[in-house]
Amino acid sequence: MKKIAIRIITKTFIASVLVIGVGYSAVVTAAQDAARQRLNHFFTQVNSLAGSFNQQVYDKKGKIIQKAAGQLYLNRPGKFRWVYSTPEPQEIIADGKNVWIYDKDLDQVTVKPMRAAISSTPIAVLTQKASPDSQFQVSQMAEKTGGLDWFNLKPHRNSRDFKNIQLGLDPKGSLRKMVMFDKLGQKTVINLNVRSNAPVSSKQFYFKPPADVDVIGTPS
Repeated sequence: MKKIAIRIITKTFIASVLVIGVGYSAVVTAAQDAARQRLNHFFTQVNSLAGSFNQQVYDKKGKIIQKAAGQLYLNRPGKFRWVYSTPEPQEIIADGKNVWIYDKDLDQVTVKPMRAAISSTPIAVLTQKASPDSQFQVSQMAEKTGGLDWFNLKPHRNSRDFKNIQLGLDPKGSLRKMVMFDKLGQKTVINLNVRSNAPVSSKQFYFKPPADVDVIGTPS
């Protein structure tokens, strides 16, 4: 009788563990599906971003080699404005056709057709209004650092500039962090404090070089 009782208890315990395990797995899967839906929503339903950012660049030994901060404006598809206020004033403007880089300290503007300028760079992931799967191999990361859902994006085609990019979204689906890894072993971390679908004036994406600066390159 004792052996029968022990077998019954053991089977009940194992069955309970299996039920709990299956239930936990279902909850995890549902949470992952919901996070992935928020990622897709960010890329397909968000038309604009506006706010501030701070940026740190680390060398391959993990030492910070650069810090920067400024303002960000974005209007999909194809338009953005990064305004660096520190450590040196610089603006990067994409007007939908060209990318302009204005270095105020050097009194210099560099311009390139947009496709050539950003097609292989991490910023391309933000300018497109389409599923990230069209350009990247997307995988959800297990850790939830900082309370964010993390995704790793690896370009389908090899990029000259970077290996992969990681995106951290909050529970509301807002992009809060970007981590980029380049082919030199450096890592760039960008913390974002932005509003999604915020009203952004079209003037933010218009740029005309000042009369007294050198212009390198030819706009399309």
